[in-house]
Amino acid sequence: MKIMPRLMTVYDVLISCPSDVEEYVSNVKQAIQKFNCTYGDSKNIILFPKYWKEVSYAQSGGRPQELLNHQIVENSDIAIAFFWTKFGEPTERFGSGTEEEIEIMMSAGKQVFLYFLEKPISLSMINRREIKKIEDFKKKYKNKGIYYAVENERELEIQIKDGLEHYFNTTSL
Repeated sequence: MKIMPRLMTVYDVLISCPSDVEEYVSNVKQAIQKFNCTYGDSKNIILFPKYWKEVSYAQSGGRPQELLNHQIVENSDIAIAFFWTKFGEPTERFGSGTEEEIEIMMSAGKQVFLYFLEKPISLSMINRREIKKIEDFKKKYKNKGIYYAVENERELEIQIKDGLEHYFNTTSL
């Protein structure tokens, strides 16, 4: 039996999040992998996750977020962004790098999947200013799209995979 290669369409998927949810990036990548193995395989689609800590490189000549935007954000086709207890570090233009990445993607007419993790946390670990920033962002975003609140990292993974499947099933590419 002769093995025949097939053509696949590759989409770069930006993973955007503040530092408090870095440990859940693996859940996002797992959801992407599950999509690739099931739906993506049958439709000849591959999603390639891009998380700044894994695909960026040392560079000079601009502010850090601007450099990351050029290296990763602007070339991504889709974004998956999520928050929990921190909004993130402010940039010169936005309340956080994550917000800036979301706005760049949306301004370019690209799909942004947005999630808010509502996993319980000790009251002593909560920064009320950060929570207020997240709540303000939700209010601002509600007129720009649909977001989901998820209870834990497992539900985050499920919602991402389901969202990707629905998106690619209903979008004419």
